[in-house]
This record gives sequence, C-alpha cells and structure tokens, in this order.
Amino acid sequence: MTAWSKLLVATTRLIDLHDSAHEPGSPFVQVSQEQRRGLRDGYWLDLGCLLLDYLLDVDFATNSAFVSQTRCLAQLREHYPALPADDLAFVVNLLSTPSELHFRHGDSHQEASDASRGVRSTKRTALIEKQGQTGQVRLTPSGRQAVTLASQVEDLLYSEYDAAKVLAALARGDFARIPDITNQILMAIRSLTQELRRIRENPTREGKLSGFLDNERHYHNALSTIQNTLLGARSQLTTPEVTKRFERWCEDQEDDWDLRMLSGAIGRVLTAIENLSRRLSELLSDIAEGRIQSMGVIDFADLSRRLLGTPLQAALRDALVGRMMPFGLAAAMPRVEPLIPLIETRRAEKSATALVFDEHDDASPEDPLLARFLEARGPALRERLSEAPLSLPQALSEGWHRFEEGDCLAQLLNTYVDTQLLDERLTVGIEAEPFAITLDDGRRIEGMVTPSLRFSQDVAS
Repeated sequence: MTAWSKLLVATTRLIDLHDSAHEPGSPFVQVSQEQRRGLRDGYWLDLGCLLLDYLLDVDFATNSAFVSQTRCLAQLREHYPALPADDLAFVVNLLSTPSELHFRHGDSHQEASDASRGVRSTKRTALIEKQGQTGQVRLTPSGRQAVTLASQVEDLLYSEYDAAKVLAALARGDFARIPDITNQILMAIRSLTQELRRIRENPTREGKLSGFLDNERHYHNALSTIQNTLLGARSQLTTPEVTKRFERWCEDQEDDWDLRMLSGAIGRVLTAIENLSRRLSELLSDIAEGRIQSMGVIDFADLSRRLLGTPLQAALRDALVGRMMPFGLAAAMPRVEPLIPLIETRRAEKSATALVFDEHDDASPEDPLLARFLEARGPALRERLSEAPLSLPQALSEGWHRFEEGDCLAQLLNTYVDTQLLDERLTVGIEAEPFAITLDDGRRIEGMVTPSLRFSQDVAS
C-alpha cells in the first residue's frame, strides 16, 4: 500500500459517516458494506495521486506558481504512455471543483437533539486551483496539506525529526505541544511493533519480511536517534532554567499542569522504544536460527464443511469436546454456521442491509415484512410441519417463500435460523446432503448441507 492508500484507508469511513442519511434516534443501527460506484480498478485515483505529487514538486520549485496542463500531461505519460488529454482534464476538473463539508463546532454540553448546535460548513475542499482562461493549475492549501499528510503516515524512519520538535518546544516554552508530539512518535512506534508481531505470525504476508530486513539497520538508527534526543529533552526538564520558565508558563494556563506530565509523556515513548528494540532483536534471532515459519491462511468455513462430511476420529473428537464444550450441557441446539453463507448471499442480492437476528428481551421483529409473513403464513406452515418435517429444498419447491405477490426468501430463511418465530417446539435438523435449486426468477441456491424444520417430537421418534 502506498502512502496515499494508507491515508484513504484511515479516512474513508469518516466520509461515509458524513454522507450518511441515517435518521438520528433510529433503532435500525445495523450497517452493511458500502456499494461504491466506479470502475473498481483504481485508474482515476492513481491519476489523481500522481498529479497531486507532481504539483507538490512544482510547488516547491516555483514558489506556488501555476503550471500548464501540458506539462502535467507529459509528466503523467511517464506512468501511462497512452494517457489521453481528456482523462487528465477530467481529473483536474473533479479535483478543482469544491464539495461542501458539514461539521459541528461549539459547546459539546448542549443538547444533542438541537439540530442547529454549532453547525458549520466549508467548501474549501478543492485540492487543485485552476485558472479560468488558461486552464493552468496549482495546489490549493487543502491540496498541499493532503499531499503532506499522505507522505507522513506511519513512518518511523522519519519520526526522529519529530523527536527534535520536543527540543524546539522546550526552547520556545511551548510546553503544551510536547504531549502531542510524543503521541505522534508513540503511534509510529506502536504501528511498527504491531507490524513485527504480524510478521512473526505470518512472515510471507505481502513480502513484509524482506522489506523489513532491508530497512532493519535504518530502524535501529532511527530508534537510537529518537532515544538520545528524548533522553536529552528529559534531562533538560530537571534544569532550574526550564523549571522556572515552566512555572511562569503554568500561571497563564487555565488547566493544571505539572512537570511530571511532560516527563511521563517522554517516558512512555522511551518505554515503547525499549519494547520495540526487544522485538527487533527477537525477530532477528528467530530468523538467524530458522525458527520463524509462516502459519499460512486457514479457511475455517471450508474446514467446517469438511468436518460435516467427514467427522473427526473418535479420540480427537473426544479430546476437542472435553476441552471446548461447556460443562453440564443440558440442551442440544442446532448449528447456524451452515446457514450463514446462504443468508448472507441471498440477502445481499435483495438489500444493502444485512440480516440481524436479535432475541434480546424477546423483542418483536423489527422487519414489518417478517411480521406480516409470520402472521399470514404461520398457521399454514405450522400445520404443514405437523404432518411431516420440511427441508429447505422442499419449502422452496412448495413455494413457501412467495408472499403478497413478492419474494420472502429472507423471511423464510429466518424461520430456519430462529425457530421460535413459528413455534417454541420447533427445531432444526442438519442432514449431510448437498442441494441446488433454481428458482423461477433464475436465482440459484446451493448448500453443502440440508436444514430441515421439524417438531421436537419428530426428533424424539
């Protein structure tokens, strides 16, 4: 992932929150995956990022002068030789057109229901400024900030410069900035620490191991520089001159500050550096001695299906049951895992909202269609089940999913997952028989196992 990708990953869900039309106070709180428009090949995004990077280079070289789109086109054709001029013009027009962003600013203790509480908006979201007559372009302040942020995402190798900012803050008497600076360094250290843990668990993941080995010496040098800089900063906090300046500064502050707060912020970074250095040494030792291995990727869904078809050996089964099953098991409950792929796959084609089964406090169904389906078809369905068990393929072939001249496949599947919707005496049996059904509208439903609804006395018999 590039620096731009990391920045977008960190901010995409915030944009989704901004664009959400969800009503405040609505009880429907479930969220599904966003269905985004576009070509889904990253072409336009890559063009935009390349253009912004190039404009930043020109911005530094020309002191924020405008540059022609012809020069931009020549630069981008080094990456896309057959790039049409119209594609560049589209990217420029999109990035130079502002979009309004709404946010709130004010007293956070006001009533949340006050819709007018500190509501603000801005249209300073255009990343490129374009001249109307000549079409020449340059970065806006927002665009310059975006490129700068993207180049500084989670990179420990450059955090040594952040450590020097602590000394600058001490020299200027800007003590309030020190905790923020140390938190930035701490985030970069913790990010690399977590990455080392993932490398040890799966060293072949995205080639991270080889990339780390190439930069291992630079990481050690950066950590050593950060550590020495922060040790020097912490020693300055104990000098009489800094102590007096800090006391005079505290008199002008509304909040209560203590010199130990600054020393503690620096100490947390030093502790994190020691922890990271130890993990670096352990990883290098494991690599040298050949102890590091890849766990690989396990498809647990496929493993569960294979266990249904081929049960474990008796000794292994008893060992697993003894270690994993709850003590004093008094009731046998159907497994819902084989039904989950069916529910998610079929529901995704009908609605952007995933099915959620919540039996908290025996709440009434939130889905009005489910309630109507159970009220209208429930008695007939219970009468059918009293005659004989009803498997899912049989229910579909008999048309139990048709209701109100529409499709209630999701509601029918709901009764196989939560049997109490129809009758508390109902249970679900799982038969090791795969099935495949093509509905009248062309949809195809497949299953590795066959669920079957039946009354509990049917199971006893």
